[in-house]
Amino acid sequence: MTINGSIRRRRGLFNPLVVIFTLASTTLPSGKCFAHPALPISNARPPKNRFGTDNGGAAKGKSTPISGTPFRGISRRVSNDDSAAEAPPSQIESIVANAKSISTSMGKKIDLTDKTLRGKYLTAITAGLAVSLAMIPEAVSFSFVAGVNPLVGLWTTVVLGFFAALFGGRAGIQSSASGACSVVVAALCASHGSGYLAGCAALSGLLQITSGALGVGKLIRLVPHPVMVGFVNGLAVVMLKAQLGHFKGAGGAFLSLLSPEGKATYGCALLTMALVRYGIPALQEKVESAKAVPPTLGGVVIATSIARILKWPIKTLADAAGAETFRGGLSTLPKIGLPASFWTPFQNAPLETLRIILPYAVTMAAVGSIESLLTLQLLDGIVDDGKRGSTKKEVIGQGIGNLASGLTGGIGGCALIGQSLISAQSGGGVSKLSGMAMSIFLALGIVAFAPLLGQIPVVSLAGVMLLVCQSTFSWGSLRLIGKIPNLDAIIIALVTYVTIKDDLAKAVLIGTITSALGFAWKQSTKISTTLSQTKLNPPSGPTLPNVKTYNINGPLFFGSTQSFSQLFRVKEDPDDVVIDFTQSRVYDHSALEAINTLADRYGSLGKRVYLRRLSSECAKLLAKIHKGGLPPYEVIEVSPSDPVYDVADDE
Repeated sequence: MTINGSIRRRRGLFNPLVVIFTLASTTLPSGKCFAHPALPISNARPPKNRFGTDNGGAAKGKSTPISGTPFRGISRRVSNDDSAAEAPPSQIESIVANAKSISTSMGKKIDLTDKTLRGKYLTAITAGLAVSLAMIPEAVSFSFVAGVNPLVGLWTTVVLGFFAALFGGRAGIQSSASGACSVVVAALCASHGSGYLAGCAALSGLLQITSGALGVGKLIRLVPHPVMVGFVNGLAVVMLKAQLGHFKGAGGAFLSLLSPEGKATYGCALLTMALVRYGIPALQEKVESAKAVPPTLGGVVIATSIARILKWPIKTLADAAGAETFRGGLSTLPKIGLPASFWTPFQNAPLETLRIILPYAVTMAAVGSIESLLTLQLLDGIVDDGKRGSTKKEVIGQGIGNLASGLTGGIGGCALIGQSLISAQSGGGVSKLSGMAMSIFLALGIVAFAPLLGQIPVVSLAGVMLLVCQSTFSWGSLRLIGKIPNLDAIIIALVTYVTIKDDLAKAVLIGTITSALGFAWKQSTKISTTLSQTKLNPPSGPTLPNVKTYNINGPLFFGSTQSFSQLFRVKEDPDDVVIDFTQSRVYDHSALEAINTLADRYGSLGKRVYLRRLSSECAKLLAKIHKGGLPPYEVIEVSPSDPVYDVADDE
């Protein structure tokens, strides 16, 4: 199978990164692909009937998208060679294809082939119930990070989780107040009060809705695989650090194993982990009815019951968040509308108020969108249901959720990978009802069963999250050290470090740019030439039988122009020279300038250069950017076999 690549030329939109990412998915006429495992495109899961035929054969000469739409301007054609119906595995890895190697399921794989609505919805509802319990300590913790009352974080989870699931891009994704977003707005809360957080969350939601409608979410496909690995590794460490705080005493030191509190705390966590990992799955193998209860839910309920019966001296949710948080009743319901502490100054000085919250809202929208989209990509590979989530719907869903959260006094948030993995492990990937059920159960718990929820040991839920940390971390990446390119290993470590020390958005941005620049550098060293003798038919004069020919190999773009100019011996060359681009592609304006500059060097010595196998678009641009058109010493040969591709240029 031969894949021909091209780059579209758009007025005023040229960017070197366009060239880099296009190089990563372009195949030369010889079949050699400019590919690098660090720069994926969305071709990881081709349709079952790959070539559009009923008998599995290749459709003759039919243009076929491999999976969705690749980068804009890249066309893919299937050749007429029947023997090429099955292409070898692409060197380009994708997040979706590698998701299962990034994170492993905590329990037995859920069978998603159940066609009955009853079984489907029951599975989704029980998964939502299990996740609702795991959301409580996270929402409470992130509320403390943001500097607000724990009830604000809990109701943010209810409102955001419901609308993000309803309008989101994939079943199984669970959204809540998040640590990544809470860290962003903590400074705003400290300087202007918690009321401004609601306005910031609402504005962040509007920004996400706008960016989602514009299709900005598609850019997540440019995130390389090493960046994804570094992200999940860093996130696992962040979640681990958050859980370790539950095993510390008032002085900040870890509880002693010899103390009654230490024995109860560590014992309850280990008991929950053993039940979730081994006990409940083993019971489900023997008792059919037990399969209706997710292991996480069963483990937490059993561990809580044992702790209550044996009266273990252990910290509960009520102890951590305060008895007021779990008092229950309708009085705990959030009020509709922006808080007066924000609405009043906004009415008096709208521009000044927007100036204050806009930087936080933009950062929050970016961080929340990136984490949510990476979660969607991860679940696409883990939940093996043959479906792909919609990035557009996911960003819009998160925006609607944050807008609704802000209008109910919430702090905003995004999708959580840990809780989404619990949802997937519990069968929540079968329906969006799992996310909505999580919100409904959590709301009922806050209003009607708050005192009962308050008795759940914090470390029991922490034990569940420790299992999530273990399954989230890409242990396989440690075994790859020394086996993958050094740049990829550096990117994994860099993204992991920045995720832990700073925030997710910066980590992904730094990792993607580093990977792109590394790829560009690698491609810039691949341009070369071979010398040969060919026949030349000049516009005037007799045919020349043996003309020195430079056969260019490799991509010609801004990163390789210097190496390209050093390939030629202008002074020693004869009066007529051919430059053959059959095994090369001209990608950008810098490449065009390099060709014209080289021709000028030959022309200054009274020599003539003939350019062969350039696309018509390239020929037009060479004449356009040269003052007065092409000079007589720069001749472009035209042939029916010339390639067809465009050049990224700002003209």
